Amino acid sequence: MRHNKHTWKSCLALVTCLAVAPLMLSCVEKETHHYTGVHSFIVKVTPPGGNFGTANAPLTFPTAFSEMGQCPEDETCYDVSVGAYAVDIEGNFLPDFNETVHINAEPGRLSLDTVTFTNGVVGTWTRDASGKPETLLSGVNVGMRYTHGSTRIWVEDTDRRAAINGICPNDRITEDLRYCEPTMASGVSEEFTFQSQTIKMIQYNPEQLDGDSPLLKEYGQLKAQKGHDLVVTNIVSTGFYITDLGDPDYNSLFIFTYSQPARVEIGDRVCEVSGGVAEYTGMTQLQFPSWGIQNKERSTAEDTDPAPEDGDQGVGSCVDKKTGEVRPCTDEEIEAMNALVDCSDVYYDRQLTKEEKKAFAYIEPPEPRVLSPELLALKAADSKAGATGLDGSKLRTNPVQTNALERLEGSVVTLQDIRLSTEFINCDDNGNSKIESGSAEAECRTKCQSSGKRCTELSNLESYDQWLAWTLDGNAEISVASSTLIADFDILAGCYSWIDPGTNRKMMRCPERHLKRLTGNLKQILPGCSGANSASACYASKFAPAMVMSVIEPRIKTDLVPDEVYNKQAEAAFQRCISDTRSNGCLETCKVYGGICTCDDFAKYRQDYPPTDPSMPLACP
Repeated sequence: MRHNKHTWKSCLALVTCLAVAPLMLSCVEKETHHYTGVHSFIVKVTPPGGNFGTANAPLTFPTAFSEMGQCPEDETCYDVSVGAYAVDIEGNFLPDFNETVHINAEPGRLSLDTVTFTNGVVGTWTRDASGKPETLLSGVNVGMRYTHGSTRIWVEDTDRRAAINGICPNDRITEDLRYCEPTMASGVSEEFTFQSQTIKMIQYNPEQLDGDSPLLKEYGQLKAQKGHDLVVTNIVSTGFYITDLGDPDYNSLFIFTYSQPARVEIGDRVCEVSGGVAEYTGMTQLQFPSWGIQNKERSTAEDTDPAPEDGDQGVGSCVDKKTGEVRPCTDEEIEAMNALVDCSDVYYDRQLTKEEKKAFAYIEPPEPRVLSPELLALKAADSKAGATGLDGSKLRTNPVQTNALERLEGSVVTLQDIRLSTEFINCDDNGNSKIESGSAEAECRTKCQSSGKRCTELSNLESYDQWLAWTLDGNAEISVASSTLIADFDILAGCYSWIDPGTNRKMMRCPERHLKRLTGNLKQILPGCSGANSASACYASKFAPAMVMSVIEPRIKTDLVPDEVYNKQAEAAFQRCISDTRSNGCLETCKVYGGICTCDDFAKYRQDYPPTDPSMPLACP
């Protein structure tokens, strides 16, 4: 809004002679404002069929813009006709307003960024006797996309524009006489009601399947709604995973809480969760979240001790956390109980009993999705000849694989027949818990990971509890995270370690070990990609050819099922090898060559490569 202001002062002496009142003299200062030019815009929108949506019948979440009047296959489009006209502060039509201004949707995106007023209007209108616009006949066709919940279209004049021959309407010129100041006038349309947010709206990007969330940097807000039951599927050291049982794919999301969240369990019904939509190492997540779980306090509520849990005597009795005894609830505990999250009214039109609420609070987590080795494997045929990354290593790409994995990001998945790392090396020479780029440390890690000997860098394991594994079929590489914290699994059990005298680095050799099954939540890491911290869009195909690392985060101990028969035999063979401590014996050969860590392998190696020195042993004792 722009205005000219004039101030005047007047002093008026009033002398009133009354029999019972003294002489009074007063001086009054008055300020008046005179506004000229455009003050706001009247915005009118004509949706298809005049339907703006309602809470009971919301509009479908649009995922694409129409192209030549046609919506892309398998997508949803929503086009509207937009018109507007300019008015002054008193609502008078201003036919002399001829400017190009912004247009946008909140929340969501529009197919246009600007509209132009010509003779005070956008579009074609009927007029009243004075020439003021009355009814929009036809406006500018505008596509709406990624709009959800309550949405409005805004028309705003917020940008400077170049002055023409040093002249601006209503003298809105800058001091350097180069630009016209914006009027700051704005107008807003009627309200649309689109579908409420779902996980799929946050995860699915129709423009680039492995791309950033279409709602990146917006406020994500998921609430209980029929047909979209939200369940906790995993809790890890930095947050928890949730899955929407109402969608078959793009249905899972990581909630990043920075530390292990309290009072969250697998199977919990999530009534609400909100936070900033972000991308971190190729994974969509909600950051700085708050959440509400059925029958539990909201995440922002203070913990109470004893907890306000109903005792066996029903409402009004509490179970003391420390003693486990049932006793009457305090006033504070009763107040806390009343504040517990409850979204049962979304699903039922009656008050649930205590037992019904307990049952309603739990949802059976979904069965794991089976990942095939072919899906995970990055085949050589998909590599571009000669393509290398910043560290000189060969990069690989497989769009089909990447897109298929993107559908399952955050979901519970399972793999069969996995072999674990057999070699470990600590490349963190300066002990600062990170690998310095462009250094000998980085070279060491690259050599470890590209050696083909199934090697895991030790500082990464110690810092993030993350180790590498491979499928027996297809040789697909995966990374397993948080297994020690969640599954009580020690990847280093039974391994042999030493300090290499040449590099002073810790080295380890381990027996060949297999898992019959590995289950957990899937996340992907794209090298050099962190959309939340990048000024531009960041996705796998941007770095074509690019490499995707699949990370599995187990949930419970039984998510890692070892092949006990095979492992027992392999561990015995390994122990026999490292017991051969003779010079040039099996242990020494194992330390040098890594893959030769059984007596059978050692004997075969000596047979294929006979020693030149007859004193060298040909087999274990």
